[in-house]
Formats: sequence, C-alpha cells, structure tokens
Amino acid sequence: MQTTVLKIDAMDGEACADKVAQILNEMLGVSEVSVSLRDGMAIMRIDQSLTSPHLLTRRLALAGYPSYSDAPEEVAQPRTAGGCCGGCCGG
Repeated sequence: MQTTVLKIDAMDGEACADKVAQILNEMLGVSEVSVSLRDGMAIMRIDQSLTSPHLLTRRLALAGYPSYSDAPEEVAQPRTAGGCCGGCCGG
C-alpha cells in the first residue's frame, strides 16, 4: 500500500468533495480516502497491484473532476485543460 495525493480541479462545494470521495472509495484497491475542498486535494492509500494514480485521475476526469498526481507516471504526461487526456471529460 502506498499513500497517494491527487490535486483536484473543479470542486466548488462540499457536494463536489463528497462526490470525489465517493468515486475514489468505490475504486478497487483504494482505501482511507480523505478529500479537502479547501486544499483542492485527495489523499488515499492505494494497492499498487490493483490501481495506480493514472487510473484514479482518469476516473475522476470522466466524472468531471480533472486531477493530477506528482507520481512519476503522471508528471511524464502533459496536463491539459480537459484532465488527464484532454478529451474524455469534455474539456
């Protein structure tokens, strides 16, 4: 298990933070999710054999919450206005 931090855009209220937490908690391999609206981030534990920061950011982007991680696999990919790939969430 590793601790993962994601910076999340487009959260503009507690309902958004709750939705982000719900999305992350429903993902296989994710536990101990904490979402901070004030800081615009989510901190969680992930089982690297079941998920990755890249998969988390893709799932959040599909739900309309562009995010990014400082994990090496994420830094290597350019961030665009539409989230992780620039198109899957309508951006």
